[in-house]
Amino acid sequence: MRFPDGMVEHFIGLFTREGDMVFDPFAGFGTALVVAERMGRKACGVEIDLSRAEYIRSCLAEPGNLVLGDSRNLLSLGLPKFDLCVTSPPYPLVGKGRDTDPLAAYTGAWRGYGAYIEELAGIFAQARHLMKDGARVVVEAGNLKLEAGVSTFAWDVAGALSKVLTFRGETVACWDAPDFGYDHTYCMVFSR
Repeated sequence: MRFPDGMVEHFIGLFTREGDMVFDPFAGFGTALVVAERMGRKACGVEIDLSRAEYIRSCLAEPGNLVLGDSRNLLSLGLPKFDLCVTSPPYPLVGKGRDTDPLAAYTGAWRGYGAYIEELAGIFAQARHLMKDGARVVVEAGNLKLEAGVSTFAWDVAGALSKVLTFRGETVACWDAPDFGYDHTYCMVFSR
Protein backbone atom coordinates (compact mmCIF):
# COMPACT_ATOMS: atom_id res chain seq x y z
CA MET A 1 0.00 0.00 0.00
CA ARG A 2 1.16 3.50 -0.73
CA PHE A 3 0.70 5.84 2.18
CA PRO A 4 -0.90 9.20 1.39
CA ASP A 5 1.15 12.34 0.80
CA GLY A 6 -0.89 14.15 3.46
CA MET A 7 0.12 11.65 6.14
CA VAL A 8 3.80 12.09 5.28
CA GLU A 9 3.42 15.89 5.12
CA HIS A 10 1.91 15.91 8.61
CA PHE A 11 4.87 14.16 10.23
CA ILE A 12 7.52 16.00 8.22
CA GLY A 13 5.90 19.29 9.25
CA LEU A 14 5.64 18.17 12.87
CA PHE A 15 9.15 16.82 13.39
CA THR A 16 11.45 18.64 10.93
CA ARG A 17 12.47 22.04 9.64
CA GLU A 18 13.56 23.10 6.17
CA GLY A 19 16.93 21.54 5.32
CA ASP A 20 16.55 18.59 7.72
CA MET A 21 17.16 15.02 6.53
CA VAL A 22 14.17 12.69 6.04
CA PHE A 23 14.93 8.98 5.67
CA ASP A 24 12.89 5.98 4.49
CA PRO A 25 14.48 2.50 4.78
CA PHE A 26 11.64 0.94 2.72
CA ALA A 27 11.24 3.57 0.01
CA GLY A 28 8.64 1.60 -1.96
CA PHE A 29 7.17 4.13 -4.39
CA GLY A 30 9.17 7.04 -2.95
CA THR A 31 6.29 8.92 -1.30
CA ALA A 32 8.26 10.02 1.79
CA LEU A 33 11.26 11.11 -0.27
CA VAL A 34 9.28 13.05 -2.88
CA VAL A 35 7.20 14.80 -0.22
CA ALA A 36 10.33 15.63 1.78
CA GLU A 37 11.98 17.26 -1.23
CA ARG A 38 8.79 19.15 -2.03
CA MET A 39 8.76 20.50 1.54
CA GLY A 40 12.36 21.72 1.33
CA ARG A 41 13.94 18.85 3.24
CA LYS A 42 16.80 16.60 2.19
CA ALA A 43 15.69 13.07 1.41
CA CYS A 44 17.48 9.73 1.57
CA GLY A 45 16.11 6.24 1.23
CA VAL A 46 16.79 2.59 0.57
CA GLU A 47 14.89 0.33 -1.81
CA ILE A 48 15.73 -3.29 -2.57
CA ASP A 49 13.61 -3.67 -5.72
CA LEU A 50 15.46 -2.42 -8.83
CA SER A 51 12.36 -1.40 -10.81
CA ARG A 52 10.97 0.57 -7.85
CA ALA A 53 14.36 2.18 -7.24
CA GLU A 54 14.51 3.31 -10.87
CA TYR A 55 10.99 4.72 -10.62
CA ILE A 56 11.80 6.61 -7.39
CA ARG A 57 14.97 8.05 -8.87
CA SER A 58 12.96 9.37 -11.82
CA CYS A 59 10.78 11.30 -9.35
CA LEU A 60 13.52 12.85 -7.21
CA ALA A 61 15.38 16.11 -7.70
CA GLU A 62 18.41 14.35 -6.15
CA PRO A 63 18.14 10.78 -7.55
CA GLY A 64 21.50 9.78 -6.07
CA ASN A 65 19.95 9.98 -2.60
CA LEU A 66 18.06 6.71 -3.21
CA VAL A 67 20.26 3.71 -2.46
CA LEU A 68 19.55 0.37 -4.10
CA GLY A 69 20.16 -2.04 -1.26
CA ASP A 70 18.89 -4.24 1.53
CA SER A 71 17.77 -2.39 4.67
CA ARG A 72 18.89 -5.32 6.76
CA ASN A 73 22.41 -3.98 6.05
CA LEU A 74 21.75 -0.28 6.80
CA LEU A 75 25.04 0.43 8.50
CA SER A 76 27.04 -0.84 5.50
CA LEU A 77 25.26 1.43 2.98
CA GLY A 78 27.04 4.69 3.81
CA LEU A 79 23.85 6.53 4.74
CA PRO A 80 23.76 10.00 6.31
CA LYS A 81 22.33 10.70 9.76
CA PHE A 82 18.68 11.73 9.75
CA ASP A 83 16.28 13.99 11.61
CA LEU A 84 13.17 11.96 10.78
CA CYS A 85 12.55 8.47 9.51
CA VAL A 86 9.05 8.07 8.12
CA THR A 87 8.21 4.71 6.60
CA SER A 88 5.83 1.82 6.17
CA PRO A 89 7.49 -1.61 6.25
CA PRO A 90 6.59 -4.14 3.58
CA TYR A 91 3.68 -6.24 4.79
CA PRO A 92 3.92 -10.02 5.04
CA LEU A 93 1.59 -11.61 2.52
CA VAL A 94 1.55 -15.11 3.97
CA GLY A 95 -1.67 -16.92 3.20
CA LYS A 96 -2.34 -14.72 0.18
CA GLY A 97 -0.48 -16.96 -2.25
CA ARG A 98 2.83 -15.16 -1.69
CA ASP A 99 4.73 -16.96 1.04
CA THR A 100 7.91 -15.03 0.27
CA ASP A 101 10.17 -12.66 2.17
CA PRO A 102 8.80 -9.09 2.14
CA LEU A 103 12.23 -7.72 3.10
CA ALA A 104 13.72 -9.29 -0.05
CA ALA A 105 11.14 -7.68 -2.39
CA TYR A 106 8.91 -10.74 -1.99
CA THR A 107 11.48 -13.02 -3.63
CA GLY A 108 13.34 -14.96 -0.93
CA ALA A 109 11.98 -17.90 1.01
CA TRP A 110 9.66 -17.00 3.87
CA ARG A 111 11.32 -17.82 7.20
CA GLY A 112 8.24 -17.18 9.27
CA TYR A 113 6.40 -14.27 10.84
CA GLY A 114 8.48 -14.25 14.02
CA ALA A 115 11.74 -14.08 12.04
CA TYR A 116 10.32 -11.25 9.94
CA ILE A 117 9.36 -9.20 13.03
CA GLU A 118 12.82 -9.81 14.53
CA GLU A 119 14.45 -8.63 11.30
CA LEU A 120 12.39 -5.42 11.41
CA ALA A 121 13.67 -4.81 14.94
CA GLY A 122 17.21 -5.41 13.68
CA ILE A 123 16.77 -2.84 10.92
CA PHE A 124 15.59 -0.20 13.38
CA ALA A 125 18.37 -1.10 15.82
CA GLN A 126 20.76 -0.13 13.01
CA ALA A 127 18.71 2.98 12.17
CA ARG A 128 19.12 4.07 15.79
CA HIS A 129 22.81 4.68 15.02
CA LEU A 130 21.85 6.98 12.13
CA MET A 131 19.55 9.19 14.22
CA LYS A 132 20.63 12.75 14.97
CA ASP A 133 19.95 14.10 18.45
CA GLY A 134 16.21 14.65 18.81
CA ALA A 135 15.37 12.56 15.73
CA ARG A 136 12.08 10.71 15.49
CA VAL A 137 11.03 7.53 13.73
CA VAL A 138 7.44 7.24 12.46
CA VAL A 139 6.33 3.79 11.33
CA GLU A 140 2.95 3.31 9.66
CA ALA A 141 1.42 -0.16 10.01
CA GLY A 142 -2.02 -1.66 10.30
CA ASN A 143 -3.55 -4.77 11.80
CA LEU A 144 -4.89 -6.82 8.90
CA LYS A 145 -8.18 -8.67 8.57
CA LEU A 146 -7.44 -12.09 7.14
CA GLU A 147 -9.67 -15.07 6.43
CA ALA A 148 -8.40 -16.72 9.62
CA GLY A 149 -8.96 -13.61 11.74
CA VAL A 150 -7.12 -10.38 12.47
CA SER A 151 -3.35 -10.20 12.38
CA THR A 152 -1.82 -7.96 15.04
CA PHE A 153 0.85 -6.69 12.64
CA ALA A 154 0.89 -3.08 13.88
CA TRP A 155 1.05 -4.12 17.50
CA ASP A 156 3.76 -6.71 16.79
CA VAL A 157 5.83 -4.07 14.98
CA ALA A 158 5.35 -1.64 17.90
CA GLY A 159 6.40 -4.28 20.41
CA ALA A 160 9.51 -5.27 18.46
CA LEU A 161 10.63 -1.70 17.79
CA SER A 162 10.05 -0.77 21.43
CA LYS A 163 12.91 -3.13 22.28
CA VAL A 164 15.38 -0.98 20.30
CA LEU A 165 13.76 2.48 20.36
CA THR A 166 11.61 4.42 22.84
CA PHE A 167 7.90 4.41 21.99
CA ARG A 168 6.51 7.96 22.20
CA GLY A 169 2.91 7.48 21.05
CA GLU A 170 0.73 6.93 18.04
CA THR A 171 -1.65 8.63 15.69
CA VAL A 172 -4.52 6.59 14.30
CA ALA A 173 -5.41 7.39 10.70
CA CYS A 174 -8.85 6.28 9.50
CA TRP A 175 -9.71 5.48 5.89
CA ASP A 176 -13.04 6.38 4.29
CA ALA A 177 -13.02 3.45 1.86
CA PRO A 178 -10.86 0.56 3.05
CA ASP A 179 -9.29 -1.46 0.26
CA PHE A 180 -6.94 -3.68 2.23
CA GLY A 181 -9.20 -5.28 4.82
CA TYR A 182 -8.90 -2.58 7.45
CA ASP A 183 -10.32 0.91 7.96
CA HIS A 184 -7.49 2.47 9.98
CA THR A 185 -3.77 2.36 10.46
CA TYR A 186 -1.32 3.31 13.21
CA CYS A 187 1.48 5.85 12.84
CA MET A 188 3.76 4.92 15.72
CA VAL A 189 6.33 7.46 16.89
CA PHE A 190 9.69 6.48 18.40
CA SER A 191 12.86 8.21 19.57
CA ARG A 192 16.21 6.91 20.78
